[in-house]
Amino acid sequence: MRSKLNMFDITEPQWRVMRVLNDRGKTDATALADAGLLQGPSVTRILQQLEKRKLIVRKPDPNDGRRTMVTLSPGGHAVVQILSRDVLHYTNAFAQQFGTERLSRLAEELKALTEAIKNIE
Repeated sequence: MRSKLNMFDITEPQWRVMRVLNDRGKTDATALADAGLLQGPSVTRILQQLEKRKLIVRKPDPNDGRRTMVTLSPGGHAVVQILSRDVLHYTNAFAQQFGTERLSRLAEELKALTEAIKNIE
């Protein structure tokens, strides 16, 4: 997958942010950090980079002047659509090699590990 991301000059954390935006739609940086399992300062840098490349759009929240809402730009949506096909291809290939049930159990265990780590902090 990394080689596909490199074709678009996108890092794995940037891809996580773009996927969250694609899945959730308009959201703020705090929700992006939580959903993408990223630190707040990292999300701030990622958003600056993606905005500079015109892959996202940031606008003030009309209901709360302290918050900025983030969405994918049309170009950002196009990149996500292209890369999502590759992700699906790789996911299907992993499932074939590793087994769908095992892959599902692994995903559940990784989610549980993530929650356990959150509780330590």
